[in-house]
Amino acid sequence: MDDYRELKNKDFFNGTAVEFMKNKIQNSDIAFDENGYDDFGTSLDMISKVGSVILFIYKNYFKADAHGIENIPVEGPGLIVANHAPILPFDAAMIWTAGLVELEKPRFIRTIVNKSIPGIPGGSVLVIRGGQIVGCDENVKKVFENQNLIVVFPTGAEGDVHTIFDKYKVDKFTVGFMEYALKYRTPIIPTCVTGSEEAAMTLGKVDLNFLGFKHLPLTPLFPWLGLLGLVPLPSKFDIYFDTPINYYEEHPDAMAEPKRVRELVDGLRSHIQGMLNERLGLSHP
Repeated sequence: MDDYRELKNKDFFNGTAVEFMKNKIQNSDIAFDENGYDDFGTSLDMISKVGSVILFIYKNYFKADAHGIENIPVEGPGLIVANHAPILPFDAAMIWTAGLVELEKPRFIRTIVNKSIPGIPGGSVLVIRGGQIVGCDENVKKVFENQNLIVVFPTGAEGDVHTIFDKYKVDKFTVGFMEYALKYRTPIIPTCVTGSEEAAMTLGKVDLNFLGFKHLPLTPLFPWLGLLGLVPLPSKFDIYFDTPINYYEEHPDAMAEPKRVRELVDGLRSHIQGMLNERLGLSHP
């Protein structure tokens, strides 16, 4: 079975979906040793099981569609840069799934996670075994040397508590991802995700310092229902991948000029905002 659309609901309970995802992952651009682990400690067994759950959400709960999937490079390194909805990174999970199940040659897309996540009890194991990485020079360099893809959400901490009242307004980007793209001569794939804001439905935030996070979101369900409140609301997800941009080829000397890097970052933020505006009929600047 090559097409996830052929999977029936029963297949997510009898092990068929786990084997489907295992096959996709093994045929992707991630390499495992004889024990089923890669250079970062990703567990083939764990990610196949978790991946089948994420695929169920992708197919049946969010009913996700990926557009412009041909813009994901067939091979080589790349940075997928996207808008981000708050709370749990379901948008990252949907992009990861699209990379595996929508492409003829699957690609394993790693997410740069918040540095606070590994500080949560059990968080480090989930990050490592789940194939994701904490953002640092060494990890990014290794991913690109392995010719893999990374997805980043460069809106920073404020973007993690974006409210529904300003939905799909892309906050200011941090510059680190652009510095990586220039340093490692890696193309950027501008991407926008719709449906994520409605799934999160963030109404506000509480300012505090909790497990390294500066804010906690307020939603119709969280924190009122405890951890159950983190379950996303049903919403149709659409992912749009735009044409890759090689900023190094167009601006080879930009790394030496911080002001120029900021201009490139702001231009990309505006581009992604424009993608959202066009698809949703918005007028955010």
